[in-house]
Amino acid sequence: MNQRLSDIKQCIQKAEKGEIIFEDPLLSGLSGKKLICLLQQFATQLKNDDCYLEIGVFQGLTLLSVAKILNNHFAFGIDNFKQFDKNNQNFNIIKDRIEKLGINNAMIINEDYEVALNSLDNYLAGKKVGLYFIDGPHDYRSQLMCLLLGKPFLSKNAIIIVDDSNYHHVRQANCDFLLANPEFKLIFEVYSATHPHNLKGQEAEYSLLNWWNGINVMVNDPENQIAPLYPPTERERILFENDHLLHSSKYPEALPSVANLINVIKPFRPLKLIYRVIQLRKTIRQLPSRFIGKYDRRNTFSENLESVRLNPSLIKLL
Repeated sequence: MNQRLSDIKQCIQKAEKGEIIFEDPLLSGLSGKKLICLLQQFATQLKNDDCYLEIGVFQGLTLLSVAKILNNHFAFGIDNFKQFDKNNQNFNIIKDRIEKLGINNAMIINEDYEVALNSLDNYLAGKKVGLYFIDGPHDYRSQLMCLLLGKPFLSKNAIIIVDDSNYHHVRQANCDFLLANPEFKLIFEVYSATHPHNLKGQEAEYSLLNWWNGINVMVNDPENQIAPLYPPTERERILFENDHLLHSSKYPEALPSVANLINVIKPFRPLKLIYRVIQLRKTIRQLPSRFIGKYDRRNTFSENLESVRLNPSLIKLL
């Protein structure tokens, strides 16, 4: 264990110094240089037939930066390209980059992350995941499900890196996973004051050279030799409790547009308010009927459920 911890510490130190192993101007995306360095450094430590797995590929910056430096290991990327792909070009961009970089050890699993993780055995063919990078949907549930569904495929020496851990709901999901799975330990965390998209000029450039939007690094510790450590979270749970009110509202899918209205009410900006009210009305008209409640609040969306169901195993006993 001491040697393993020493290797992990050395990888972190090299990443802090920006010691990148491979980079190419062809690759672009939404990750900081130090994060790419850390992924590459950890990838050099993969054991046996372990592989690299990534949730959230975008245009392949991290996936291909890792795959290119792997000699005898495979890299898998899961993405259904439903986000940040307005022109439906990202999948083709990645395939083109794979060809131009001469990469033959990377596979894109073009599916929803839950579907892909539930059938991951079909792709891994007996391999275990030694390095798991999570950069998919950042809502609390998705973050937690990526950890839970990925857990059975992790090797005994697995390292998990969670991107965008600046977000408190991502940290909360990481913390809840660690509390429920004490064989995993938080070993390194980095945060910054805000998301890089809120920065300009030199500050924005600096974030690109660093850790982008915060990371949490967890390791599998089945022998319980590492001290427990948890990401900082808020004891006040009001935002998570508000999830219930949001889900049971009459127009749950329109709530992001409602949030945009609040942004122009205080401070009051009348022209933007009018524009966003028009956009909100347009959004509501386009909502699918399955997500429009019958009532102003406390919608259960349970009208079409069977009133009673009994597990078939119990039915056999009757």
